[in-house]
Amino acid sequence: MPVDVAELSALHELRETGDYEKLAALLGADWNDGPHFDEEVIQQRMLAAELAGRAGRLHEMKEALCPYLESTDRIPLGVAARVLLTLSLYHYRRNDAFAALRLASQAKAVAVARDDEFAIVETLHMEGQAMWLLERNEEAIERFREAISLYAIQGRPYRLGLAHLSLGAALNRVGQVEEARIALERSIKTLLKCKDEYNLAAARLNVAAPLNAIGEHETALKYLTFACEKFEQMGHEQYVYLALNQIAATHIFLKEYDRAESSVTVALEKGMALRSALLPLTYEIKGRIHIARREWEMAELSLRAALEMAEQIGDNLHRATARKTLGRLYLAQEMDEPAANFLWQAMDAAHKTDDALLRLEIKSLLAQALCKTDPVEACRFLSDVDAELGVRPLPELKRDALSAHRRIDSLDQEHFFILSDTHIPLLADAKLGLLKWLWARALHKARGNAREAAKILGVTPTYIRKLTKVIPRDLLRTRKRGSEKAARAQR
Repeated sequence: MPVDVAELSALHELRETGDYEKLAALLGADWNDGPHFDEEVIQQRMLAAELAGRAGRLHEMKEALCPYLESTDRIPLGVAARVLLTLSLYHYRRNDAFAALRLASQAKAVAVARDDEFAIVETLHMEGQAMWLLERNEEAIERFREAISLYAIQGRPYRLGLAHLSLGAALNRVGQVEEARIALERSIKTLLKCKDEYNLAAARLNVAAPLNAIGEHETALKYLTFACEKFEQMGHEQYVYLALNQIAATHIFLKEYDRAESSVTVALEKGMALRSALLPLTYEIKGRIHIARREWEMAELSLRAALEMAEQIGDNLHRATARKTLGRLYLAQEMDEPAANFLWQAMDAAHKTDDALLRLEIKSLLAQALCKTDPVEACRFLSDVDAELGVRPLPELKRDALSAHRRIDSLDQEHFFILSDTHIPLLADAKLGLLKWLWARALHKARGNAREAAKILGVTPTYIRKLTKVIPRDLLRTRKRGSEKAARAQR
């Protein structure tokens, strides 16, 4: 039977504070009674649909929304925005992003017409989620930022926490991991004061990726463990599977390979039972464990399986990730040519995604694979990586870049000079640097004899005395007498 206005107000207050557990207990199962287009009944059905969607019971969500799925013409204007918003949420949970975005935009138009500020900001948030699903990431980030601003003005902390969660997930996808970490930790801090354990666990799950990217693996593991335990209690198998994948990846960063293998084994079982589209990721993580143990054949089997699944699914992110890790496998075996082939393919797939960090990682690996056959191209990639990294706290990527620098420095030829946009010298500094290099090179050729070095450069002793004022004296020191005697004895 329909509830009265006071009871509905109390239910909406529970929704506003995130206390969905109490909301479910008070709402009960009477929402299916009464006329379908009565305003009070509609509001009950919207709450019931939202509860079912949070629990992943889409059949129950559809049952609650059934009278309005085909036609919204008879819906009273006072609740039209809320109905359209919930219909959008239903399609979003079904991964029908186009329908979700269309309905969210319709809900916003109704809310604007009625000057319903509370509904307007929720429709903006929902538009952002649909755009995120469509991989229109920049537009999604813009919507989330706007929603955050409006939620803050309206004094709605729980909704503000949800918007920070959405923003953090979107920022992480495009590689802005530092900002993603800030947004997600704000979300966690806010949601800890609410009673929504589900979204708190989701925030902890999402924050692990940026934490791992900036090297805070212990903290990431702590958050992931909390999230996994909570999702297990709630019975959300899909989220448990996601958490296990990230736990395994975090153990690899921590060099705890036995624990990583244990987590990835359980993840594979769950992923196969769920027929998850993320199985390529699980096999790629398994391949990384074998690479860390130098089990080359097993690593290749896992990564080939990941690549085959990614091709079947048609997901560019998984294609790029699987090929990137295959390239890393061949680099570890000093097989530069096949490594370069896979890394070029990975780069092609990565350019179809917005993941900037993935592209940087591939560039640093390509610099290593190409340094012997195409050192100019390798240096170009490495210069791009250095310019992008700058002072960003990304230790794993910096390790890859350092490995590329070492490979290039070890070439048996004249060194290539790599200029980065972040380290362009002043002209005076560049001239002085070149002068020092020329003098040091001449000293090396002259076996430490300053007079001979001056002859090689074709300069006068007076010029050499001027050089001593700008070049460290240890570069001008001739070899010790003992060394000279030893050299004469050898001759």
